[in-house]
Amino acid sequence: LSLEHTQTAWLKCYRGSMDNYMMTSLRNPTPLLGDPCIDRNLRTMIYTFGYRGKPNGPATTAVLQTYLSTGKKNVILLDWQEEARSGLLGIPLGYALSAVPNAKRVGQELGAALIMLSQAGLNMSEIHLTGHSLGAHVMAYAGRWARERGHAISRITGLDPARALFEGAFAIKTGLDRTCAKFVDIIHTNPGNYGTSKSSGTVDLWPNYSPDDGMQPGCPLGSYSMFTPEDLCSHDRSWRYLVESVRNGTSFMAASADSFDTWLGMDNPPATIYMGDLANTRARGNFFFTTNSQPPYGRGMTGVLPEGQRARRNSASITSLLGLLKR
Repeated sequence: LSLEHTQTAWLKCYRGSMDNYMMTSLRNPTPLLGDPCIDRNLRTMIYTFGYRGKPNGPATTAVLQTYLSTGKKNVILLDWQEEARSGLLGIPLGYALSAVPNAKRVGQELGAALIMLSQAGLNMSEIHLTGHSLGAHVMAYAGRWARERGHAISRITGLDPARALFEGAFAIKTGLDRTCAKFVDIIHTNPGNYGTSKSSGTVDLWPNYSPDDGMQPGCPLGSYSMFTPEDLCSHDRSWRYLVESVRNGTSFMAASADSFDTWLGMDNPPATIYMGDLANTRARGNFFFTTNSQPPYGRGMTGVLPEGQRARRNSASITSLLGLLKR
């Protein structure tokens, strides 16, 4: 199966800062290995953004700058800005007819590029793919493509993977799941809205989960124009939490529980993991925790207990009961 290569998606490999990088096409990625942007002694983190994302957008800038500031990983951006646009079709149609098909194509091209890099000497067990929203599914396609050809990637982190067309009655695509890499961790911050509500990773992390609204504390309630910062607030918390966890690996601790209701009844979680790069890759299943409504978001050990969520659950039940009585 040959790939129709895009002309506009690039790998940007950073030499320690955002304004010093080299670019290479997905068709010919091997020059990366001879560039100072790759230190063979370090793991390599490749990040990409989602629908209508930009290489200089807030999420991309925050994630890349934070990883670069640690100096602990090689940092590469998959820049697919042209393919991720809505174009003249507008937001909903541009997503369905252009960006989603492009996500698959670009992802598979990245998978093929990673195989070329592996054959040229890059260790696949040292590669960590991270994607936000539709970008999480781009990384899924890359991982699946590589795995089906005998080159399994070690880890994919999905930051609130996009829900539209990947879940529910109109699902037409198979997105990020636990088969795409040896370890797949998914951070769900807007489940049932912009983000998927499926447990599909090796580990699924559910910060501030509520079955009622899929919102994060500190985000404005109400309805806002599509894709405004207010509208995307909960969806964007996934990358904000990740960035904080890169700066402080122990700031988010999560409790293992089969379900939200099981977690609500807990006084002493049977197992915990850190969210982020320090996650125990032997862990499996769902993990729940709470955060603060403002930075710093992480609550450490305090966040594994569901006290605030119990109160939230009770008030939501009362609200829905009042709603029924008003009918």
